[in-house]
Amino acid sequence: MATKLGLVLEGGGMRGAYTSGVLRAFMDEDLDFPYIIGVSAGANNAANFISGQKERNKKVFVDYVSHKDYSGFRHLFKGGSYFNMDFLFDTLPNKLVPFDYDTFFSSKTIFKIGVTDVETGRPVYFEKNDWDVSREEFINKLLKASSSLPVLSPPVEINGRLYYDGGVSDSIPIEKSMEDGNKYNVVVLTRNKGYVKKKQKLELYSKRYLKKYPQILRAIKRRHIEYNLTLEKINTLQEKGYIFVLRPLAPLKVNRLEKDAKKLEELYNQGYRETMERMDEFKKWLEKVNKA
Repeated sequence: MATKLGLVLEGGGMRGAYTSGVLRAFMDEDLDFPYIIGVSAGANNAANFISGQKERNKKVFVDYVSHKDYSGFRHLFKGGSYFNMDFLFDTLPNKLVPFDYDTFFSSKTIFKIGVTDVETGRPVYFEKNDWDVSREEFINKLLKASSSLPVLSPPVEINGRLYYDGGVSDSIPIEKSMEDGNKYNVVVLTRNKGYVKKKQKLELYSKRYLKKYPQILRAIKRRHIEYNLTLEKINTLQEKGYIFVLRPLAPLKVNRLEKDAKKLEELYNQGYRETMERMDEFKKWLEKVNKA
């Protein structure tokens, strides 16, 4: 792979099952990347990709979704988070579906995780090799923070500061990848082509809850504007040959909080199938990038 090539992974909650399928196709083709950046579900998918565990994304995003401890409003009412964070970021990686910490941390891949600073409402990016605590805490804190949606989850404390889901402030971190020197990028999106994000309608409870986090509230109110501008930039760069985009071609039937394992498996298979169908096209694009 070219040294100035980035892989950019959008979040999207359970729509991340599509990205899981895409990355499985990459793994089956022995493709890797020198630089990967992701937020939320995208960051979680990336971690398993870097650890080289072909089956782990499917197990986490599909096979375990119907487990009683995975998600649901009872967890929101009982523990303050719709997704059971202790189960997702402790029980799963350390007991049920062990995460390969050794392979992950020995990888030379630059991996950045996007989170949103509660105080500023701005994105912050953590790099795996800069993390100076236990390996398990990398999963339990950074990936958890990047997946903690306002209102549906509490913020996560890291080094004395609070952070929320990275998608709140930078849903598709292409700008950061380019800023880090990646002239060419592969971007995996979790929405169909033509999607336009609309202004998010906040319920009265949400507004009251986020009053203590005014900059997060501001970021949410502006999110649709930033998201749509980013899509426009991606489209322009794609036309110029600087970006290769993979996104769901068949209409999406899965939402952010999806719990239907059958739908999620179909989306996973869709991601795999659509990527393999475009693999020749993708490899030709890579050849041009490597020669550039």
